[in-house]
Amino acid sequence: MARAPKRARKTPDDDGADRLSDLPDGILCHILTFLDTKYAVATCVLSTRWKDLFLSLPNIVLDDSLTRKRRNKKVLLEFAKFGLKQIMLRDVPHINKFGLRCNFNFKDPAIQTLVCAAIWRNVKEVDICVGKRVVTGILPPEVFTSRTLVVLKLRGRVKLDVPEFVSLPKLKVMLLGDFILASDDSMRRLFRGCKLLEDLSMSKCNFWLVDVLDLSTPLLRKLSFSYPCSIVETKLVIDTPNLEFFEYRGHTAKFNLVKKLKSLARAEIYFVTAPKLKNSFVEDHRENVSEFINKLCGVKSLYLSIDSLEAMYPGCFSLYVFETLTALELVGAFNLQILPSILESAPQLEVLIIPISWLIYHDARGEAPYSLPETVPVCLAKHLRNIKFKYFRALESVFQLVKYFLQNGKVMERMIFSGLGPWDSDLSLSARKKISMFPRCSETCEIVFEQY
Repeated sequence: MARAPKRARKTPDDDGADRLSDLPDGILCHILTFLDTKYAVATCVLSTRWKDLFLSLPNIVLDDSLTRKRRNKKVLLEFAKFGLKQIMLRDVPHINKFGLRCNFNFKDPAIQTLVCAAIWRNVKEVDICVGKRVVTGILPPEVFTSRTLVVLKLRGRVKLDVPEFVSLPKLKVMLLGDFILASDDSMRRLFRGCKLLEDLSMSKCNFWLVDVLDLSTPLLRKLSFSYPCSIVETKLVIDTPNLEFFEYRGHTAKFNLVKKLKSLARAEIYFVTAPKLKNSFVEDHRENVSEFINKLCGVKSLYLSIDSLEAMYPGCFSLYVFETLTALELVGAFNLQILPSILESAPQLEVLIIPISWLIYHDARGEAPYSLPETVPVCLAKHLRNIKFKYFRALESVFQLVKYFLQNGKVMERMIFSGLGPWDSDLSLSARKKISMFPRCSETCEIVFEQY
């Protein structure tokens, strides 16, 4: 005879009371804001206490993922009807955020009605992500005339055809991903209507219809921009005197920073070139790269990819001096012969991060294929305090580099070593012991081996 299941013992606090429902409406609504709208609405079946609570939520996030197996006109209308009802019945003075994840055709009136309804309810943030495989329509003009919109995020294969009249007086953050820009004047018209824009991100947008892309706006503080992988001939113009953060991912073909970016605090540069065209492509645009980098020479923190280094330091000779640079992170398989030029180019450098596993070694035995400078660079003698070797490799050339920094770093405070993971044997006990035995110019320098 099977035993009856044991009853769970009641704890002193387990009196069967529904303490969750006893919480104030404000706390319950805050909890529900972390759910998509369809799940927040489903809580109405829990009890009469929860019946109309979702109507007080300031955020609406609609996701059609539950309908992906049956895409037809009827399902589309049901989805749009549900979304429209949520927007119109909300018992709030305005909607904080309207999110739409949609794989239906964006040009369908039912979908565009949802966006217009959110604009009508004085929405502050719009976050739309539509299907990326096909061109799915054009944005409704109401998006460009919102008096309350602060954040606008648009992702998907949608044509960005900006109307002549744009009025977005409160817009501060804009993200565009995978969009198709309709003309040269699209961004100009857009910027004319949003004078307070501070944060702009454009990722993998299509510029085939654009000859000159003008991203000049006076109050912009943060700009993230990436070209598509294929080479295009669009010229990028940037006149942003107050820019503090600049991220650029793309080829070195045509771009123009009108003025030096004197307010720039951090830049992340990823020059991308097709492998078959790499040498000739970089060489053909050497002058353009030089002009581009010189406009960044006032930056304080810099992140550089391998292609960026090769474009900046042809033949391993120094071309640029970053007088204000205090932090530098390198990424990619760069040649160590470039390192002396890098150190000489940054006399005020305080923090340096080097990816050891991606260094290029021309000697299979790991012997140093480069010569370290006989004259100690200014940054190493006076300012360089922290160095991190990422993805450490226990090669003789690397040990020589470490030894050089320790022997010449007069103000060095910390040198950090990190491996590829917990399985990595390059940071073995013997390697750590060898590093710890190197003489140090700075008596206060601390050697740190990061654990996983």
